[in-house]
Amino acid sequence: MSGVAGVVLSDNGRPAAASDIQEMLSRMRHRARDGSSWWVDGSVALGHAWLDTTGEDGPGPLTMAGGRLAITADCRLDNRDELLARLGLRDRSIADAVLIMRAYLKWGEACPTYLQGDFAFAIWDGEQQALFCARDHFGVKPFYYHSTGRRFAFASEIGPILSLDGVGRRLSEHQISGFLAGLPDDPQATPYAEIFRLPARHGMMVADRKVTLRRYWQIEPSQRPLRRDAAEEFRHLFAQSVENRMRGTSAVGAMLSGGLDSSSIACLAGLRAAAKRNPKLKTFSLVFDKGSSMDEKPFIDAVLDDNPLAATLIAVGNYAPFAEFERILEEQEGTFLAPGLSLTRDLYRTAGAKGVKVLLDGHGGDEVVSQGHGHLHELANAGRWLELWRELHSAANTYGEGMLSLYFKFLTIYGPAWRIARMRAMARGLVGRMRRGPAPVRRAAWAALVNPDLARRTDLAERFHRSGSMPTAVSASEALTHRWLLSTGLVPHAFEVLDKAAANFGVEPRYPFWDKPLVEFCLSLPGEEKLKDGFGRHVLRRAMQGVLPPAVQWRRDKIDFTPNLIKGMLGNHRELLDRLLISESARIAPYVNLPEVNAVYDRILRQPEQATLPDVQHVWRSVSLSLWLRQVQGSPA
Repeated sequence: MSGVAGVVLSDNGRPAAASDIQEMLSRMRHRARDGSSWWVDGSVALGHAWLDTTGEDGPGPLTMAGGRLAITADCRLDNRDELLARLGLRDRSIADAVLIMRAYLKWGEACPTYLQGDFAFAIWDGEQQALFCARDHFGVKPFYYHSTGRRFAFASEIGPILSLDGVGRRLSEHQISGFLAGLPDDPQATPYAEIFRLPARHGMMVADRKVTLRRYWQIEPSQRPLRRDAAEEFRHLFAQSVENRMRGTSAVGAMLSGGLDSSSIACLAGLRAAAKRNPKLKTFSLVFDKGSSMDEKPFIDAVLDDNPLAATLIAVGNYAPFAEFERILEEQEGTFLAPGLSLTRDLYRTAGAKGVKVLLDGHGGDEVVSQGHGHLHELANAGRWLELWRELHSAANTYGEGMLSLYFKFLTIYGPAWRIARMRAMARGLVGRMRRGPAPVRRAAWAALVNPDLARRTDLAERFHRSGSMPTAVSASEALTHRWLLSTGLVPHAFEVLDKAAANFGVEPRYPFWDKPLVEFCLSLPGEEKLKDGFGRHVLRRAMQGVLPPAVQWRRDKIDFTPNLIKGMLGNHRELLDRLLISESARIAPYVNLPEVNAVYDRILRQPEQATLPDVQHVWRSVSLSLWLRQVQGSPA
């Protein structure tokens, strides 16, 4: 994980100030564990903060073509052999950043189309007097920028840009309302009104005082015909993705939660390390008290018993979700939708202390492989009622409500009217007994939390309708559901949050599920490969036959984080919650619906065991916003 930064001035060719780029790099010292440097030429300055995770020589920026091109890049390319062949190059030691410049020379702005891996880069083209920037397909690497008529500045973090003179710190109400609603719907907005992000799968050309964005890739299924055994093809692509992300350093570790995703990665990575006679792969696991809703130690132990892994178990005792929160807000440079981030930081902290630079992470398995819930709609829409019954029956109560209740919901939506009436009459009594009472009419969860005036000013209802809820036509198709989930703003938001947290400890997270060929392959799979016999992500489970312990391979449950969050907030932060939500509530009053928030808080205090996930989100987001506003507005503690 490196860091990029740069300034391009357009005021009559005025020279770029080396002091500006030096100041920006100083704000990213945590990303420069292996050095930093800068390059200045006339009105352009590029900087690079270097963490060596690919085994290349020295930090950038790098130049070529007689100084015509200069690049700063945070990158790891996975299709190097293909690029070398396409570009007619024989030197296999060539740096990834130089390969990107070569690709730019050949294909211009279309060059990201030919790249695979994680990257954010900026190339100064001296001949064209233009800056070309690009961000990878899923937004793994961050890229922020500020643009005016006289200056364009960019960096891997927001702080270095804020350090420049003339960059305003006005907060974005649009972003605040989106945070409260759990809706990172704007791919360009940041918490600051004058700073923007380059969206994933986009390139950007800066020339003649204009900034032009172009999308270079669209999330689509692979066009290759499926092999006879989808699980075999999945395993090949997945193992290759894991190997690609182990490139460049022996200081590789893996998260191991005991879930299907992280366990699959740890097992494959451990086998690869053993095959190459490398030291045992280091794994890092959070261990909760036995009997806790978060306890996954039996699954962790099952993986460790069967694989050559060097385990580090991190005991989580009295969980305090707002511990170090001011520091976390500083490193995140704003609010974030990740209540469990303090626990993830413990993993990064421990891994970094043990000399690990690259940490493999199972994040994204649900989205990339898909639980296949859209397949249930496909079965109902096709009138395959017996198959639908079997799937629901096999899944037992994993969908959150009674099987019969769910089955009749599908009948109501997709079944013939006469069949609905007949079956309703036959089952009215049974269904009535299963229900605890009539379901209340619910507003969208955000409506109770967001101040109505703020919601109106930021068009929140329209934004939520457009981007925050899955359209009916999409949910009726597994293929469309799958693509919709991969395209939401939560994907790059999560990567940015994890990137900033890991950078603080000198660790680069890598995500084997977020591999372009693997994503395209999973999108092309029929619904029955994703959901079968009640098991979501069925193709992954089959592919891990003989790799995972059966107890992990075929587990259905996922941990419920809500009770632990409630216990931690009330047990360790009651005084803080009372102060921020009651005595200092004026700070968040312009943004949240205070009467509703206080009613929710009172309900949690009286009946914590009955608190719902939206209840907990209301309190956590309100407190998070208050702490951040106190920080950026300079209010007294």
